Amino acid sequence: MGMIVYSNDRGLRRLKDGVTLEQYRLRHPTAIKVRKIPSENTLKEWHSDCGCEAIDGCWTEPDGDCDHGYPSWLRALNCI
Repeated sequence: MGMIVYSNDRGLRRLKDGVTLEQYRLRHPTAIKVRKIPSENTLKEWHSDCGCEAIDGCWTEPDGDCDHGYPSWLRALNCI
C-alpha cells in the first residue's frame, strides 16, 4: 500500500505503489507525508475533547488548523 499524503489542493490521498513523495510534490508542492490515520475511537475522543491532533502531529482545535496551516484530523476526514 502506498503512503498517505496531504496537500492543500487535493486533501488526503494514498499514493500508488512506487510513487514517491518527491514525485508527488512536483505537481502538488504543499504535500506532506502523514502518519497513520487515527482510529475511529481516537477521533471520537478528540471530538469530545477541547483539542485534536492535526495531520502533521501538532495539537489544535478540533475544527481548526495548526500553526503550520494543516487541518485537524477531524476536518481532514470530513468528520466536522
